[in-house]
Amino acid sequence: MKNNIAEKKSIRSYVTREGRLTKSQLHGLDNYWIKYGIEYNPEIINFKRIFKKYGPIILDIGVGAGESTVNHAISHPENNYLAVEVHRPGIGKLLNKIEKDRLTNIKIVRHDVIDILREQIPDRSLTQIFIFFPDPWQKKRHHKRRLINEELIKLIKKKLVMHGRLHIATDWRDYANHIRELGNADLGLINLAGNNNFSPRPLWRTETRYELRGKKLDHEVWDLCYGLK
Repeated sequence: MKNNIAEKKSIRSYVTREGRLTKSQLHGLDNYWIKYGIEYNPEIINFKRIFKKYGPIILDIGVGAGESTVNHAISHPENNYLAVEVHRPGIGKLLNKIEKDRLTNIKIVRHDVIDILREQIPDRSLTQIFIFFPDPWQKKRHHKRRLINEELIKLIKKKLVMHGRLHIATDWRDYANHIRELGNADLGLINLAGNNNFSPRPLWRTETRYELRGKKLDHEVWDLCYGLK
């Protein structure tokens, strides 16, 4: 017998706004999704099967057109990158880049990351999680849409390996302070820069177009790096 009480849905941290796709983006989606895309379904992903090799698994959340993901994948061929993005224009660009560089260590899922973490990611399987420049939802009435909250942190802690890393970057001061407060309050996380501190920008973190756009607006950038106890 079905439960008459509908399961409460998470508030989505994104709105699927899609402009006109370019011919290049359509070409990527039509020709390369079958090679590098993973369809969402509520089943656990077998990382060995999809990447065809063992290696550290990095979950890269909200990758846009994937500039950062591609650069990291080229620099670290030993790692496997699972990129999460919901907007098709960015995915089309990323697919073209993966094919051009003949990368075998990136796969893409187009779906809400909360569902992916709940349903598709095995517990204790992720070495690192990147969340670089998530939508800040600036207006106070929209703060409930922000991706990074207690629910996400709880899911992340289940999926990271022991001593796994969570790395976040944002160019919005109040969002950075909110994330830092979440980290301070969570006894399962270690702030790798010291309690209540922001982290120095690591040299290995590739600048994204969102970061560059923020800098053009004279925004500061805050990095937060945590380890799982």
